[in-house]
Amino acid sequence: MPAPDLVDYDSLPKTAEWRNVDLKTLRGEIIPRDRPAVLKGLVDHWPIVRAGAQSDNALYEYLRARDQNRPIRILVGKPDIKGVYFYREDMTGLNFEFAQQPFHQALANILACKDHANPPAIYTGATLVSETCPDVARENFLEILDRPARPRMWLGNAVTAATHYDSMHGVNCMVAGRKRFVFFPPEQLPNLYIGPLELAPGGQPTSMVRMSAPDLERYPRFAQALAAAETVEVAPGDAIFIPNHWWHNVESLDPVNLSVNYWWLEEAEKAEPFAALAHALLAITPLSASRRELWHQMFEHYVFQTNGDPVPYLPPDRRGMLGPLSPELETHMRTQLIRSLTKPMPAQLREQILRLLWPMR
Repeated sequence: MPAPDLVDYDSLPKTAEWRNVDLKTLRGEIIPRDRPAVLKGLVDHWPIVRAGAQSDNALYEYLRARDQNRPIRILVGKPDIKGVYFYREDMTGLNFEFAQQPFHQALANILACKDHANPPAIYTGATLVSETCPDVARENFLEILDRPARPRMWLGNAVTAATHYDSMHGVNCMVAGRKRFVFFPPEQLPNLYIGPLELAPGGQPTSMVRMSAPDLERYPRFAQALAAAETVEVAPGDAIFIPNHWWHNVESLDPVNLSVNYWWLEEAEKAEPFAALAHALLAITPLSASRRELWHQMFEHYVFQTNGDPVPYLPPDRRGMLGPLSPELETHMRTQLIRSLTKPMPAQLREQILRLLWPMR
């Protein structure tokens, strides 16, 4: 196996920082840039941040007193994975197991092995605060958002979430511990060597390249991704804005790490776009090159509208699915999609796509 090429984080450009951020600054300056941004000291007044600054035990007591004791999903990895949640070497699965326990108990387990030289990896992500510790959401409020966003907690020891993207804008607020983010612009997708779309450590498409030791002989185009990357370390009280589809590798640098994340949609979505990708892979990718090109032209014209309005000659009330979608028309389109999936295919694949197309069914 070739020797790894270690990344010199100090040589990468640093993510831009803002201070005293309010809603006007977020809306008028930060979001329009469509780049990551550090929001220094945004939540250093939060009671939970102050508890963490006091001591790890104070943070534990703060959460234990507010935890509803509902079991949540915990990701547990053996010490030999070195905290990196990733694929197995043979790509037959992921390198960790799942467990369930209350949130405060997961923190207790992290604290119990805090001083171990080689502890197991313990991590839980996207835990809804409203369902786990609702008082935490009431006592620690993010004032700068003007879109619905449900706070979610991310807890772990010195673990790494490999390079992935989020489909929504997000603000990640650091409560305890430090994290290092490495960001890649969306257009670096071809250089990140994404793994199987249906098998990913965190549920989102994930790079096969280990950020801590990228193998440039095996993944040579990753060097181009690194040339476009930027990085930052965030501390308790700081927050970071992550635009949708910006790829990011997240490394927790301390034995105890806790953050609260808010995701929101900038515009209404009638369906999950990833479902359209899954359906296209099923319906279009197997076609011949000439037929794929025909459908490429159809998508460019109707979906991406690269030539402008595809049907300017039709009145608005006669455009059907090419115009404003009524509830009835949306239901009709979903029904047609589901019918298109009734052709013989593996039952598990069909069920996955149906869940994507109609998540509330």
